[in-house]
Amino acid sequence: ERLSRSLTVCQDKYEAAKLQQNSNNPTMKDLESCVELSVQDSINMMPHLAGKLKAYMSIKD
Repeated sequence: ERLSRSLTVCQDKYEAAKLQQNSNNPTMKDLESCVELSVQDSINMMPHLAGKLKAYMSIKD
């Protein structure tokens, strides 16, 4: 769900930049960067979330 919200924010930023119609505004590149950062943040959270789930379900390594 967090990734979905992050990607929605990226899409909103992209749409707002398109509306500005500034020729110096690299909107697609900004969108790609935003999406990449969101995905990397989600990947980096996986070990933390896995640890929390294991603790919640009392699973030991």
